[in-house]
Amino acid sequence: MVHKFTLPNGLTVLLEPIDNVVSVSCGLWIKVGSRHEKANEMGYAHFIEHMLFKGTDKYSAKDIARLVDRVGGQHNAATNREYTCYYINVVSDYLELAVEILSDTYLHSTFDEEEIEKEKNVVIEEIRMYEDTPDEHIHDLFMDTMFYNSPLGHSILGSFNTISSINRESIVSFYKHHYTDNESLFVISGNFNIEEARQIIEKYFCKDCTATNNISIPSLPKYERKLRVHLDKDLEQVHLCIGTDGLSKVDEDRWAYYLFNTILGGSMSSRLFQNIREKEGLCYSIYCFHSSFMDTGVFGIYCGTAPSQYNKLLQLIANECRLITSQGISEEELADAKSYLIGNMALSLESTEVRMSHIAKNEIVFGQQFTFKEIVRNIQAVTMEDFRRITHRILDNAQFSLVTIGKLPQNPINEFHLGI
Repeated sequence: MVHKFTLPNGLTVLLEPIDNVVSVSCGLWIKVGSRHEKANEMGYAHFIEHMLFKGTDKYSAKDIARLVDRVGGQHNAATNREYTCYYINVVSDYLELAVEILSDTYLHSTFDEEEIEKEKNVVIEEIRMYEDTPDEHIHDLFMDTMFYNSPLGHSILGSFNTISSINRESIVSFYKHHYTDNESLFVISGNFNIEEARQIIEKYFCKDCTATNNISIPSLPKYERKLRVHLDKDLEQVHLCIGTDGLSKVDEDRWAYYLFNTILGGSMSSRLFQNIREKEGLCYSIYCFHSSFMDTGVFGIYCGTAPSQYNKLLQLIANECRLITSQGISEEELADAKSYLIGNMALSLESTEVRMSHIAKNEIVFGQQFTFKEIVRNIQAVTMEDFRRITHRILDNAQFSLVTIGKLPQNPINEFHLGI
């Protein structure tokens, strides 16, 4: 059971005690991501994620790393398009240490100018690393294609220009505007006593309350959707993403959508994997993915293949999409996909870190929690008619974008459509 309360400064706290584990996962969640950035702020949310572990009034960056490492813990952070998370996983004996460090980084990071200059170089190297990894880089290109000229489309890491131009004043201004108590969550999942945890949180997070500011998801501005983008690179493979409109995080059809994604290309027994990798041997990796946001979403397919197989691959992908639309699926496929999703979720929730993330995301998106049994009921309730509806909703009359990286063959297919 999840226990929820709000501190006087507006910080929402969510606590989930779990029996029979020895660890706790503590997460500080800020409702700010790359979609909150202006054009000249691209990469700021992610840059602040780096800076909050780079030293406080009390601890240096080395101190923070040493304190967590010496108790066998793990600390990290992640930024996406709608939120940022900082977390520490430790044996439950060190719960107070984890809370103290997260509080200190949140409230008392120094944003030292020398550290900022060093971290600018680190992030620029991170951008270069992604650009040298085509199966990662193509997803950034794909999002830029789907949401061109929109904050949702730009890279979470930012650009060379925006990162190079960061100074202490600009980054602290972004931090002060967005890192506010009433737009933040503190979540603990694992082996702990609720009352002790509450006292620890009040001890460290009720001090030096930050100013409050009402921040909402920016409305999606008008953007241009590109249909064809190619980045020419000297690679052994052509990497490609094909995509169209998807569903938001709160769409009522999302449970059928998850099953559609699973059956078409979300597992090793999926149609794309079995018929294109296993049967035809055209690729090593092929899968479907969905990027869902509070107000919109995209559905996509990724694959990498030899240039000589590129045209055949696109035709086979189109054929699988046509077949699932025209012929549907069997009752057995639907039942197997339900079992896959339920089992996969059950295994993942054995991790206190995953449980902590699950709780936080439910609160951010829905403002409430859903038990494992409730989620299972939602998955099991999807009917064949629900599946047919979502399949037609996604694929009928879909306008697909096609993004590629690598060397294309002569006379390549330059548009993707199903003709249904």
